[in-house]
Amino acid sequence: MIEKTVKPDVQAITQDKDVSSEGSVDHVYIDPETEKRVVRKLDMFIVPVFMICYLFSFLDRSNLGNAKIQGLERDLGLKGTEFNVAASIFYVTYVVFEVPLVVLFKIVGPSKMIPIIMMSWSLVTTFTGFCQSYGSLLACRLLLGACESALFPALNLYVSMFWKREEIARRASGIGISLALAGAFGGLFAWAIMQMDGAGGYPGWRWLFFIEGAVSFCLGIAAYWLFPDNPETAYFLNDEERKLARARLEIHGNYQPFDWADVKAAFRDPVCWLSGFIQFNADVYNYSISTFLPSIIQGMGYTSLQAQYLTIPCYVLGAAVYFGVATVSDKIKRRGPFILLAGLFIMAGYSVLLGSTTPGVRYFACFLVLFGAPIIPGLNLTWLNTNMSPHYKRATAIGINQTIGNSGGVIAGQIYLNRESPGYKTGHSVSLTACGLTWVCTWIMMWILSKRNAEKDRKAQEGALDDGRGDHAVSFRYQL
Repeated sequence: MIEKTVKPDVQAITQDKDVSSEGSVDHVYIDPETEKRVVRKLDMFIVPVFMICYLFSFLDRSNLGNAKIQGLERDLGLKGTEFNVAASIFYVTYVVFEVPLVVLFKIVGPSKMIPIIMMSWSLVTTFTGFCQSYGSLLACRLLLGACESALFPALNLYVSMFWKREEIARRASGIGISLALAGAFGGLFAWAIMQMDGAGGYPGWRWLFFIEGAVSFCLGIAAYWLFPDNPETAYFLNDEERKLARARLEIHGNYQPFDWADVKAAFRDPVCWLSGFIQFNADVYNYSISTFLPSIIQGMGYTSLQAQYLTIPCYVLGAAVYFGVATVSDKIKRRGPFILLAGLFIMAGYSVLLGSTTPGVRYFACFLVLFGAPIIPGLNLTWLNTNMSPHYKRATAIGINQTIGNSGGVIAGQIYLNRESPGYKTGHSVSLTACGLTWVCTWIMMWILSKRNAEKDRKAQEGALDDGRGDHAVSFRYQL
């Protein structure tokens, strides 16, 4: 139930409301029980859908690593660092198309854009199974990067279109959990599909692309009916619940009209660029471990089949820890401290991988890395999402973050070299350095945001007018 504080009247909320400079709605009361019911419905009908969507996205992107240890390199005649180039080149078009497609996401609408993205990448994945040469593999990877580029930032933006600031991390963690589960199920699916080796005259790694691409295409068709564009078009809410869902988000700046000043504000805000640099370094180690973990484990002396299923518990641990951290992060409204803690585990893991030659110890180190790996890129993006307002500044900031961040994927594909197996000294060293830089920059980010909050506290005590827009409003407080 939504009602005015003076007169309970659901209809009045759309006719008589005062919107402040921050986008908040004054004099509106939202019944807590009704709000809980609405949030439960959003969690039930939206979160599982975008989790499955991103799970298959990352499966289709990272299955190259599983295909590698099952004969892709041999069958395509890849030599030297050609596999590394194929892994990295994906991020070239991924970065180029990211910002324009995220902007298009808002214009076209999620219910149309997400299915288009899904069906496009699934077709590319399917036809990757027909590659016969290095050149054709590069072409497919470039196309796949373009088709998948908007999905991750778009889904993070999508979360902010339905949940409040203090609710975002837990829901957005579903995307990070999907990434971790994709790593786990990627190994399981790969193991199962590889049993089809020779069926129809095709090796198992080709069936990996065929089947995963076909499943993603079917999900893309279903997505047209499963993704509402906004709370007002949510098929699972009644009229009263839709009005409530909108009212509770207006304070988040979601319904302010487009203004180029918001786009410019994002480009001028150093927080956006620092967040992007944190994401860049996080993606260097995160993308490399997701692609090369099967190879790292195989280098410990295990068979390719054993390497596939030994990745599973590492990713399951990462998913479980990330969900718990995101839940607590939302409750206490803090992001930075959890990023710092996760960084310690990751750096410890890479240090052990560099310093030990004992297979059991090195495998334990993989757990340390995956313990924190999903947390930093996931919470960093949530941190930016909750600290940017209004909506179009937020959308632009996420685009900047992901464009800079995913450039790290180009490096990620180049640092694990076959000639350095099984030690992979370059890969582990670069990943350790990248995590260290992320750790330092997180401290800097916390200092900047604390300084901004202190300045707003000073202005509030002096009785300054709250006439700023979005996160520049005196009443807006940055989450640390």
